[in-house]
Amino acid sequence: MLRARVGELESELDTVRNQQDLLKRKEQVLHATLDSANDGILAVGESGQVIFANRLFARMWHIPPDLMEAADDNELVNFVLDQLEQPESFVAKVRELYKSFRASTDTLVFRDGRVFQRTSLPLVIDDVLCGRVWTFRDETPSGAIKNRGHA
Repeated sequence: MLRARVGELESELDTVRNQQDLLKRKEQVLHATLDSANDGILAVGESGQVIFANRLFARMWHIPPDLMEAADDNELVNFVLDQLEQPESFVAKVRELYKSFRASTDTLVFRDGRVFQRTSLPLVIDDVLCGRVWTFRDETPSGAIKNRGHA
């Protein structure tokens, strides 16, 4: 009787391990998919923790790896402010949207001439607002980036 039960438990454990492996693989595929996107993507939870950011997001915003690893949206926002033509309106919009279920799209102009389209959507799970997903598309006109050394 005991051996039969041990066999059942071992079988259940194998099933759980297989399910865990499958979930891990699906997560890897999802991350690889998001890293393949043409837009910078940032997902932030309700308490300001970064849930996910693709590599392009960090590259577009010139964010160093240690800051990305900190996974703190407030730190990211503070880091990027000096890059923007209108940092106050950027912060105001971010704060407004974190409290909202509405979608938003606007344009961000950078001091060096870059132009991004920013789109933000609520991250909703079971009708509960859990954070935001931000996407950034580089729409900088060709030749528009200022040479920092001669500006």
